[in-house]
Amino acid sequence: SPVTIVGHSLGAAISLIDAVYLPLHLPSTTIFKFVGYDMPRVGNQAFASYLDARFPDLTHINNKEDVVPILPGKFLGFVHPQGEIHINDSGVWDACAALVSVRLLCSTGDVPNVFEGNTSDHDGLLHSGILVTFHWQLICAFFCR
Repeated sequence: SPVTIVGHSLGAAISLIDAVYLPLHLPSTTIFKFVGYDMPRVGNQAFASYLDARFPDLTHINNKEDVVPILPGKFLGFVHPQGEIHINDSGVWDACAALVSVRLLCSTGDVPNVFEGNTSDHDGLLHSGILVTFHWQLICAFFCR
């Protein structure tokens, strides 16, 4: 059975840890997918590499100049796994590769520090006219009981 693990902000960070934990306790035939929105950095390079090896289609979506995805700072050893999709100011969704030239278009290049970010970009993503954070809360109201 497929299991999709989702979360926003701190919920995405916790969901990412769940993505590591759940496969250890569910049948090996279970297929896992992770999608996080505006997720902070959760672990070090070893943790990111572990995730990259086990979740080749892991996705974390970052919105414009949101500051949360650049926290905690890389100077503390925290890094994101691969799979970033960055929504730029014009609304284009850029798939961010490991290449430095492409990463300049993504959250680390778009928001070099918290003083150049915009906390209102953390409120949610507008996708097809639906505020995604509200959309997930609405889904959870029906299915997360």
